[in-house]
Amino acid sequence: MLDVQHMSFTARSGRVILDDISLQVQRGQVLAIIGPNGAGKSTLAKSITGLVQATSQALTFDGQSLTAMNRTTRAKHIAYLPQITTPVPCTVFDAVLLGRKPHMNWLPGPEDRQKVEEILDELAMKTMAQVCVTRLSGGEMQKVLIARALVQETPVLILDEPINHLDIRNQLEILACVVNMTKKRQMCTLLVLHHLSYALRYAEKSLLLHQGRCVFSGPSQELSAESLSQVYAIPISLHSVDGVPHALF
Repeated sequence: MLDVQHMSFTARSGRVILDDISLQVQRGQVLAIIGPNGAGKSTLAKSITGLVQATSQALTFDGQSLTAMNRTTRAKHIAYLPQITTPVPCTVFDAVLLGRKPHMNWLPGPEDRQKVEEILDELAMKTMAQVCVTRLSGGEMQKVLIARALVQETPVLILDEPINHLDIRNQLEILACVVNMTKKRQMCTLLVLHHLSYALRYAEKSLLLHQGRCVFSGPSQELSAESLSQVYAIPISLHSVDGVPHALF
C-alpha cells in the first residue's frame, strides 16, 4: 500500500501549493488526482516521487519509508511519467529500454530486452520498435513514454496527464491498458487527469484538489456534482450512460 500522510509544500514565494494532503492507494488500485489548473496535482505527483521536497508525516510503501531510500532504490519502487518530456534521437525500442535503467548494471541484459519486447507487444507497438522517436506523432510518442514507465516494473506508477496528446481511441486504449496492468501486477497507480468522466470510469478512488487543499478523497462513485461544480466554478452534473459514468457540463 502507498501511504501519504499530511503532505504539504510551500513555494519560495510563500504560496501554499499543497496543504495537508493525505491519501492511501492499495495494490491493484487506481487513484485519479483531479482538479482545475493550479490545484496542486502535478506538485503532489512530484512530491511523492521525490522531485519536489515536500514535508509529510509519512510517505511509505508497504511500510517502507520512501523518503529514506536513495534515488536508485526509489526508482525501483516508483515509475513516473511527467507532463512534458523532450525526446532525443533513438529508436522506440531503445527509448523504452531506458525504463529498465534502475535494474541494470552497465549494460542491458537479455531479460531487460525481453521485458521491452513484451510491453511493446502488449501496447501493439512492435511494428514501431526500430522507428526513430523524432519521427513519431505526439500521440505515438506519448505511448512510448507510457511503455517506458510500465517496463520499469515498479509497484507504484504515477502518470501525470498521460493521455493529453492522444485521440479518443488511444486515450481509451491507454487507460484500459494502465488499469489492466495495475490489476495484473498489483500496482498502486496514480493518474493525474483533467477528464472527469475518465476519472469516474477508470479509477476506483479519486482525490479532488482545489487551491492545494483536498476537497474530496474516496471512492470515485461517491464524488458529488455539487463538489465538482464548486471546485471548477461551472455547473457539472453526473450521469450514467449504459452503466458508464459521465460528468456533463
